[in-house]
Order: sequence, then structure tokens, then C-alpha cells
Amino acid sequence: ATFEVKHTYFVTNGSSTSNKIILQTLLRKGDKVIIDRNCHKSVHYGILQSASFPVYLSSILSPKYGIFAPPSLAEIKQTIEQNTDAKLLVLTGCTYDGLLSDLKQVVDIAHQHGIKVFIDEAWFAYSLFHPNFRYYSAIHAGADYVTHSAHKVVSAFSQASYIHINDPDFDADFFREIYSIYASTSPKYQLIASLDVCQKQLEMEGYKLLNALLNHVEEFKQQTASLKKIKVLGKQDFIKIFPHFSDDNMGHDPLKILIDISELPYSLKDIHKFLLDEIGLEIEKYTHSTILVLLTLGGTRSKIIRLYNALKKLDSGKVKLAKSTRRSRLPEKLPHIDLACIPSDAFYGDRESLPIDKCNNRICAGLVTPYPPGIPLLVPGQNITQEHIDYLKELASQGLTIQGSFDGEIYVLKR
Repeated sequence: ATFEVKHTYFVTNGSSTSNKIILQTLLRKGDKVIIDRNCHKSVHYGILQSASFPVYLSSILSPKYGIFAPPSLAEIKQTIEQNTDAKLLVLTGCTYDGLLSDLKQVVDIAHQHGIKVFIDEAWFAYSLFHPNFRYYSAIHAGADYVTHSAHKVVSAFSQASYIHINDPDFDADFFREIYSIYASTSPKYQLIASLDVCQKQLEMEGYKLLNALLNHVEEFKQQTASLKKIKVLGKQDFIKIFPHFSDDNMGHDPLKILIDISELPYSLKDIHKFLLDEIGLEIEKYTHSTILVLLTLGGTRSKIIRLYNALKKLDSGKVKLAKSTRRSRLPEKLPHIDLACIPSDAFYGDRESLPIDKCNNRICAGLVTPYPPGIPLLVPGQNITQEHIDYLKELASQGLTIQGSFDGEIYVLKR
């Protein structure tokens, strides 16, 4: 009843597992699935495990801020119309940076073509519990399957997750079998209890806690408006960098505070260390020009005031940090994904590791993901082109982390 769905399942090994359970329940070998390229890597691994065939939606990247937006409604509609035999549409409901799709429109388009909708809403578990968020809630929009990380922004213990199901064709028996494949027969009952308590807290106190946080953020934005070199990004900024933001009625979760620090003359490493030493703040993520701070149900006004005071010091230059102007920058756009085979065939195939330089015209056998922005550049089964190689070399030269690349090599299928 709390989450307004037919079924809610408690999962004790994270939404990474929740995502895989849903994908393996719904997809069979060779089934077509439309997937947002920006989805969490657990979704990409779920595609491998289900041996399904993904059709990727493009990634819309802002090189200025190093963040990505959800796919446009026009692209989702076009892709669905070109792939009406798809079984499932998978999207991220709220991006790491808080960008929100108008999911009601998305769900309606998919359901008109008989396609089920699964929304990974890991970072937006409180979406139903405040009127400012409710419109963008995946459950409110009518999605068939939704996952929530109850430990990320609400109050359950780490690894605690919910699976919510509203699918009228839900096969409960088969779902439970897949669930059993992933579940331990010795679950930690503290995790289960924390999911129970979290659910009750959202029901009883969710609105009050969220309302207080929204008021604190509004106060913080008013204070930071006077800063010269630091800017808290909001809807107007996203409208400028993403043309479809306004057209598609997208939103932004203000509890994900994205701060433009590109005008500061310090290295990201030093800014990160300063915030940790000065106020004990571990920033959630940074790109070449932004830092991201997340507020959870446990956020307090005093923490936000401490953040403002630290930013004020950085802005005024009253800090003992070395000046540094060198900043990395992301290439303008991600190369397209062109699959040569079903990803699972490549992933489980006979493979070898080669230097990135030697991979032109080969078929990728692993998942290669640069951070930031955390979008897979290469997926198993994908044709590797010189464009991909140049992109990876550019990112590697800037010292960015590239998951799936080992000592400058990646896995490809043997010829």
C-alpha cells in the first residue's frame, strides 16, 4: 500500500541484483529490448545474462558539464515504432544528476505497442511522497516494473532494495524462481527489517522530511546566487544545454545539487580534498567542471550551511590551495553503438586481450565504460571503429578511469 503497487519485493543485495532479476524474468534468448545507453551497468549485465538483443537509445551528453540527459521523447517514440516486436523498454527514471523524464508520456507510448516498461529509479526512491516529485514518479506514471535503492537517498541499510510490480501479466511463480537464483538462503534480517522501517518512515514522515529539505535547498540557492565563480545549476541551465529538456517537459530533482566550479582556479582533486578536510563532505561525483552533492532523508540544514560556507571560501580565494587551470574535457559526442551479434554471444565467446590501438574492426567482448560520465562506450558484440579508439585514447590521456580496460588493453573476440 505504501508504494501504490500490486507487489513489492524486498531485495538484500542491492538494486544491481533487483535489475537483473527483472530482466531475467521478462526476457528470453534473442528477445528484443529497447534500452537507454545511460542505464546502470547492472542493466547491461542483465542483458548479457538474459541473452537478449538490445536496441540502444542515444546518449545526449553535455561536454560543457560532463553530464548526460535522458533520451528524447521523439527518439523513444521513433525507436518503439521501428521495433514494435520489442518485449521491454528500460530507462533510468532519474539520472545521477537529478534529470527527470516525463515518464507518463513514455509509458503511454510503450503500452500502446504492447511493450512492458521497466524503470530503474534507484536515485529517486522518495518520488511518491511529495507533490513536487510525484508527477515524475515511475510508479505514478504507470510503469510495469520499478526498482528503488532504499539505501541511497532514503533510510534503509546499504544493499537494501525494493522491486515494485504493477504488470497485469506478472508471472509470480517464474519471478520467484529467478529471485531465488539471486537470493541467499541465509539473508541478513537486519536488512529486511531496515526495508520495513524505511517503508513506514516514507509513509509517515516522508512528506515532512522532504519538504524541510526542499526549503533548505531553496535557502542554499538564494545564498549561493551572490557567489562570483560558483554556480548552482538549475532548470534554466539544463534548458540551455539540452534542447529537449523544455520540449519533453523534463524536470530536475533539486536534492541533487549540481555545482558549476569551472571558474575556480584550483584542481578538482584539491577542491575535493578541501571540502573533505574543511567540512567532512565527501562529494558524490565530479566532472571536469562540476561537483555533485546529494541530499538524502538524513540531510540537515546545518550540513547545507557548512557546504555554503566552504563554497564561499573557495569563491573568495580565502583558501591555501595551489592555482591550477588544467582541466580535462569530454569529446563532443559518444560514437554510436553498432552491434555485430547478440552481446551474450560475444561476452561468452572465445576472447583475447589486445592493446586499444590494435582493436580497429574487431568485435568487443567486454563492457568498456569511462568515468565520468559513466556511459558505456563499448558493449559486448559491438564493432570497434577508429572513432572509439581515438575517444578512449583521448580520455586515457586525461587520466580518466576507464572500467573494462586493463593496462591499456580491452577484450575482443578472437578471429
